[in-house]
Amino acid sequence: MGSILNDVDRTAIRQRIGSVTSTSVPRWGRMDAKAMLTHLKQSALMALGELPVACKNKRAFQVFPIKHLILHVVPFPKGAPTAPELLVPDAASVDAIRSELVSLLERIGAGPREGDGPVHPLFGRLSFREWGVATYKHTDHHLRQFGV
Repeated sequence: MGSILNDVDRTAIRQRIGSVTSTSVPRWGRMDAKAMLTHLKQSALMALGELPVACKNKRAFQVFPIKHLILHVVPFPKGAPTAPELLVPDAASVDAIRSELVSLLERIGAGPREGDGPVHPLFGRLSFREWGVATYKHTDHHLRQFGV
C-alpha cells in the first residue's frame, strides 16, 4: 500500500492531481471535479489536525482486524458515506483548490512519522504512519473515480 509519507508515492499522486481539470468527468458518484478536489483538501486538513470532524462512534472500525483490513487490504467502496465536514462548497477555482491540496499533501509528507496523529471520525486515533496510508488510499480512490 502506498503512503503520502513516501516521496515517490506523493510525487505520483501530485502528478495525477495535476491531470484533473474542471471538465473531468467521474466514472461513479455525484461529485464533480471541483467538489472532489475540495473534498480531498478538507480531508488533508483533517489529517493535519486542522479540521475537527465529528466522531461516528463506530467502535468496530477502530479495532484490529477491521481497521487494518480497511486501511491496508480492501479497496474503499464506491459510494461510501463521508463526513459532512468534508463536503463543503468552495468558491475558489479548480486550479486554486488543486494548488492548495498539493500544498497540504506536501505538508503531511514533511510531517512526523512516529507517534499518534489526529483522531479519524471512523477509525479513531490513527498513528502518523496510518494517516499517511489512509490519505494516500483516499486520494487514490477519488483520482481513480475520475480516471486518473
